[in-house]
Amino acid sequence: MRMSNRTKLVVNKLILLQNAISVFFLCSLITLIFVQVLLRYVFNLPLMGIEELMLFPTIWLYMLGSANASQERSHIVVDIADVFIKNQRILRITHFIKDMVSVIIGVILTYWCFDYLQYSLNIWKLSPLLSIPMFLAESALFIGLFLMTIYSISDFIKSINSLLNKNHLQKGEEVQ
Repeated sequence: MRMSNRTKLVVNKLILLQNAISVFFLCSLITLIFVQVLLRYVFNLPLMGIEELMLFPTIWLYMLGSANASQERSHIVVDIADVFIKNQRILRITHFIKDMVSVIIGVILTYWCFDYLQYSLNIWKLSPLLSIPMFLAESALFIGLFLMTIYSISDFIKSINSLLNKNHLQKGEEVQ
């Protein structure tokens, strides 16, 4: 099964949106840091609450960065099985199990973060100094884990396809 053109288009737009939001938060964080340094060390006028304000883009950058690493498959992994297992079929089964566990954990964590987001919206917590609604930061947890789960599901589907397509090889054939 190959991804349809429509699915590829949606995924590419999602990745583009994710990257654009990340760039926005990165620029806003750099601007806040620059303003803080300028006010504190050049004008000797520290601005109260700027550290609290920097919390919001920082959390979003962490979560979107994690989702980006998951999408690019550049996150930290320990694939020690690849070193020791030489049989390609067993290796594909190992990857299938790993991706299945990732999906299960991702779905559970996304569900928990969705519950937490609902709780945050109901409680309507505010930041201590600037009284900014905390759900703006806490929603990043749900969005980031949701994206990571989507990318894990994509990897899981690829593992299923690899397992099904490569099972039909003749005995003794190697997969490159």
